Amino acid sequence: MRRKTAKWILALGIALVLLAAGSPWLIRAYWSARSTNPVRRGVQRATELGCFSCHGGLGRGGVGDPGGNDREVPSWDGGTWMMYVENDEQIREMILDGSVPRQTQQGKAAIVMPGYAQVLGGTDLSDLVAAFKALSGMSLPESGSSARRGYELMREWQCDSCHGPAGSGGLPNPGSFAGFIPGWYGADFDDLVQDREEFDRWIREGSIPRLAEHPIGGHFMLRQRVSMPAYRDLAASDLDDLWAYTRWLGQTDGETD
Repeated sequence: MRRKTAKWILALGIALVLLAAGSPWLIRAYWSARSTNPVRRGVQRATELGCFSCHGGLGRGGVGDPGGNDREVPSWDGGTWMMYVENDEQIREMILDGSVPRQTQQGKAAIVMPGYAQVLGGTDLSDLVAAFKALSGMSLPESGSSARRGYELMREWQCDSCHGPAGSGGLPNPGSFAGFIPGWYGADFDDLVQDREEFDRWIREGSIPRLAEHPIGGHFMLRQRVSMPAYRDLAASDLDDLWAYTRWLGQTDGETD
């Protein structure tokens, strides 16, 4: 009886996968909800609100502002956040009201930061704070730790260009099973990386046998447009540090107090 039940469950699972394969939006909707995280949601909301129109793509460089302190809208990274905010409370104030008391030059700027208090709802505010802290580098593993070295390697090799800010994932990948590139923590990461051995193989070989040799997993891995490259020459210590960074992300959701 148990064997029949197991076969029925397996058959149902395969049927659902095949059905979803014919309707990519079903897969995308399911996995998007299952693997969501504050940073990913915050980046998406910041995009929708037009934050990156002034602060540059992912907050990495602002547009020109003749009356501003630095003659441009400040970026979110590169340490410039320290000129405007010191903690989560001030980040929230900046988002809601459009300014903080430290901004003595606000009145001279041609481009004025708007307040978003009237358009935010649900988890928007906390998600935007999480995204700002991740993109700015305000939230990082402890200095000198293996996780911090892993973060620095990730930035050096620009892994976040594919895996999203602070490994939050969600960037499009046409043809893939979920429709997007997985993050370095959360439900999608846990399904793709079951242990340290698989993590090392993903990085060194760009794939793992469990998926590549699976009839359904292998199909989607072959048809996806963005594939994981193989970093065959990495030192074992590099893998240790990258693994430590993913563990830190999984424990903190990429945030620190």
